[in-house]
Amino acid sequence: MTETSGLFTVSLLGPFELSTPGGQRIEISSKKGTAVIAMLAMSRDGERTRGWLQDRLWGSRGHSEAAGSLRRELSNLRKLVNGGDLELLVSDRDRVRLRLDLISVDALDPNADPKTAGEFLEGFDIPGEASFRDWLREQRTRLMRGPRAPSPAAPLPGGLPSHILDTSQPPVGFTGNQAIAVLPFTNVTGDETLDYLAEGISEELIVGLSRIRWLPVIARSSSFSFADTIDRKVIGQRLGAHYLIEGHLYRAYDSFGVSASLSEAATGYAIWSRRFTLQSPALRDELEQFVNELVAQLETRIEHAEQIRIRNKRQDALGVSDLIWRGRWHLNRLTRADSEMAQKLFADALALDPASAEALIQTTSALGWSIWAGRQPQEQILRMRKLAQEASLADPDDGRGFMLAGIAEMWLRHPQEARTLLQHAIALNPSLALAHAQLGGCYNLAGEPAKAIDHLKASLRLSSNDPNIFYALGELAMSHTMLGRWAEAAEHASLSLARRPAYWYAHVLRINALARSGHLTAARVATDELLAVKPNFSRRYLEWLPFVDRTWIDHFVEGLKMVPGRDADWLERDGHDSDAQFLPN
Repeated sequence: MTETSGLFTVSLLGPFELSTPGGQRIEISSKKGTAVIAMLAMSRDGERTRGWLQDRLWGSRGHSEAAGSLRRELSNLRKLVNGGDLELLVSDRDRVRLRLDLISVDALDPNADPKTAGEFLEGFDIPGEASFRDWLREQRTRLMRGPRAPSPAAPLPGGLPSHILDTSQPPVGFTGNQAIAVLPFTNVTGDETLDYLAEGISEELIVGLSRIRWLPVIARSSSFSFADTIDRKVIGQRLGAHYLIEGHLYRAYDSFGVSASLSEAATGYAIWSRRFTLQSPALRDELEQFVNELVAQLETRIEHAEQIRIRNKRQDALGVSDLIWRGRWHLNRLTRADSEMAQKLFADALALDPASAEALIQTTSALGWSIWAGRQPQEQILRMRKLAQEASLADPDDGRGFMLAGIAEMWLRHPQEARTLLQHAIALNPSLALAHAQLGGCYNLAGEPAKAIDHLKASLRLSSNDPNIFYALGELAMSHTMLGRWAEAAEHASLSLARRPAYWYAHVLRINALARSGHLTAARVATDELLAVKPNFSRRYLEWLPFVDRTWIDHFVEGLKMVPGRDADWLERDGHDSDAQFLPN
């Protein structure tokens, strides 16, 4: 080994070796002790949390046993490497640090070449610890790509899905997107044995956010590597993260509470915060439901923040990502003019990057809205299905492509194919609120309203701040209509209209429920409200609705004709919507 004056030396290329500044070799008899030194040496600032080390070296054991094993290992290592005034290994209650200012690591030398110096930790393994093997394999793969210094934000899998991304490897078509980092949640319950639960909530949140394919998520191995005392602006700069998520696990009487907050890293500006109650974070089903709700609400907040950010950007400086975000802003305004502008912007994005899955998804989504709003013919639905299939092929891990394909199949009156695609979309992204709502709508159109209600309620729970919540409320009104529950149908239709006053479908459901429950005066007022926003409304609107059982169209026509004060033929006029207002104006 080459001696470096005044520094400890660690050889990781080839067989492991650790030596004092004087060149004396330090023998570490424990494999896991050797692994601790190697893992800290390759970490940002030489630091890892105790939980991170426990997961990778004692993941096959229970939390308490793993914590005890790590304590013993660290005690033995400190006796070996700390002496005199040199404290090479430092540990506190939560974190362990190797003093990289006192050590020379060959694998960190930008001029070192593993192809000639030797394989990283040659011949080393820890049987039975899959997470350590994942880490070891990642290090070997990354180092063999070429002689270079390691990227401090390189993702270490550790059991997480491979598509969790850091900013050094943005997904295709997402270059320039604003990344998000989840910092480890803090356990403030006063019970140290719950540290793993607080950290586990953070990990589940990373996994959940990673399913939002337009939002690059910093890998756990990077975002968990900072001490609590480091300024959040510095963390954002080092990780390349625009947004940070932080939180706490605390006691709330006889249950637990979780607080979560979203902020901009550069300014520290708090965008959103909320408190949640959990009966027990250790209950897997409850934790999954909580994480799905949190992810859905975070997605809505970040999407809104990104739309505002791009809206204020100079028009001549827009790239693919900027065009997409500006298009999404226009699409969410839900007017005809904005719909046309959104489709133009998405087309411009596709022209710049024809392989962009996000541009394909947004183009398909915009086409879907225009089909529904304008009751467009089957040729357009077939075009939508083709675009959705292309989007799914471009990124098969994105649930939105499958959701849009499912919507197209639903409109083509293929309920079984639609359900299969929508269920796959939800499996890929359980927090995709619109997919839950569309699955509920699919059950309604197939004549199975009882099965629709749970999916629609799940959508409402996930999307309490979503601008498209009017759709789920309208479909719940439809479910209650089909079940003959007129009061519930009228209530949900009214809630839908409170969010989108020009949603003609909800108007029809409300009028039908009021008329059939004997509230004819209220039904007449409701009919006037419909015609005020849709002066050319006619039976043709209803005939487009893709019910498998077409007698439901007659059901609605009969309900509308029960309203007093209208001539019998008012629904039979041509109904050409000359000004074609977009759906919910």
